[in-house]
Amino acid sequence: MSQQLPKFQQIQYEFSRNLRNPAQNKAPHNIEARRMKVYQELFYNNVENFCRNSFPVLHSITTEEKWHRMVRSFFTEHRAESPYFIDISKEFLKYLGESRQPEADDWPFMLELAHWEWMEIYIVSAKANVLEVAHDRNGDLMNEPVVVSPLAQSLVYEYPVHRIGKSYLPEEPPQQPTFLLISRNRQHKVDFMEGNSMTYRLLEVFIEHAEKGRQVTGKEALEQLIEETQFPNPERLLNGGRQILTSLLERDILLGTA
Repeated sequence: MSQQLPKFQQIQYEFSRNLRNPAQNKAPHNIEARRMKVYQELFYNNVENFCRNSFPVLHSITTEEKWHRMVRSFFTEHRAESPYFIDISKEFLKYLGESRQPEADDWPFMLELAHWEWMEIYIVSAKANVLEVAHDRNGDLMNEPVVVSPLAQSLVYEYPVHRIGKSYLPEEPPQQPTFLLISRNRQHKVDFMEGNSMTYRLLEVFIEHAEKGRQVTGKEALEQLIEETQFPNPERLLNGGRQILTSLLERDILLGTA
């Protein structure tokens, strides 16, 4: 098929294949090897730099040889759906989870850690602005429809990914999963809090109803939790729920009421 293309396009394909994988693809004829090496290093180093800065913890706990092998494989084999540099981290995460063949010495939490690190990038780069969302900061969260920040996410992981680093590398997941809430506040700073299954589900309830076009009160959301879990002491959960709502409001996970 490449023989049917104009000569300049054949050269472009040869050039790009060599950039992706110089070990297996020859450079176009009559291009000096020294010059070609400059392009090879420039393209790869740009992509590797984006990956390293996007996943600093994963990079820090991975040997340099393995790290470059992963990035080189990503650079060589993965076909990105987006042409934008800002989406390289998303594509690398997709590659790790869908295309890359696991290796025996992979950290068991690698995919969860990569997802957690990417979530910060996602929240930072999201275009939504909480200041543009209509809400009453001083409303009654229990009895008025609650407004959730569009920059808040409720997450659950097998491993405590927010604690992982060189000094903490668990080989097996703890008995209880880790529930995390991440958001971007009014000062445009990323914030996260570790919660529990109730906090995680409470935010999910608000988000699920909002996606259906209906905002529910704090009391309605808590009553749904009571019904779902068959909580033995409803009044206790309602009272504790008031404190949770206040805490979420202080972190701009909840913005206020409609």
